[in-house]
Amino acid sequence: MSWEYIAPDGEIFSPHRYPNGLFRVADPALGDVKHHAKNQLSVREDQIESYLQKGFWLRMKGDVAGKVVLISASDIKRT
Repeated sequence: MSWEYIAPDGEIFSPHRYPNGLFRVADPALGDVKHHAKNQLSVREDQIESYLQKGFWLRMKGDVAGKVVLISASDIKRT
């Protein structure tokens, strides 16, 4: 399974893999501080779906600008 987010301008975002091979998710219950690195969890690719099902946000990278941002689980399309 893979995941994507298509921004209003058409840029496609996909999960961002960090140098350690892991991805990062953030708990929406943390509100305005969920984006802080210390508040995010590093997860393996096979764990992403279970965290998305719990409503966690996922760090994703745009295919044009290359910007890495947190995307809400509800905005992510499973492909």
